[in-house]
Amino acid sequence: MDMIDSRQHTPFAFGGSTKPISELMFNKYDSDKNGSISRDELRSLCYDMGYYLSDEELQWALTLIDKDGNGKIDYKEFTEWWRTSSRFEHLRINHYQSQLICHIAEIFRSYDKHNHGVLNKKEFDKMKKDLIRHRIIDEREHQACQFEEIDRGHDGSINFNELIAWFKDVGVLDQIGIAS
Repeated sequence: MDMIDSRQHTPFAFGGSTKPISELMFNKYDSDKNGSISRDELRSLCYDMGYYLSDEELQWALTLIDKDGNGKIDYKEFTEWWRTSSRFEHLRINHYQSQLICHIAEIFRSYDKHNHGVLNKKEFDKMKKDLIRHRIIDEREHQACQFEEIDRGHDGSINFNELIAWFKDVGVLDQIGIAS
């Protein structure tokens, strides 16, 4: 029996393509070919994969995946989401998570004095105190809650999507469970 030399082994790629599946999926669902996945394109992708999302869940999915909060899912954001094995499980939220997100949104808006949808560092620092007072974050999370870490767009401000993505990353939203 002949031995296969693994150094000469070429990975199998469906259809002869060597593009990553994430790129193939991104290109398939970026139907208008503008380089990003819109809300409707994300809905189609999820539906085709067997996950029908309510409007509320779809908005949560967009918030979760669109890390820089510009309203579009670029390829980098898509691949970061796509590479997680539980990518679809985290798109569903339960009633309590929905209420918490709404409560966080109210607090965020109360510090967004100019209605620009973003907070500067000073506004953010004030908001952090309210998040502790409302028991949304505890002292440990307060220590981890650094402006520079949450500002994923590195533009000197934090938008709501960046804040919610950080809450998800540190497990604040998981503490009340993920709906199945």
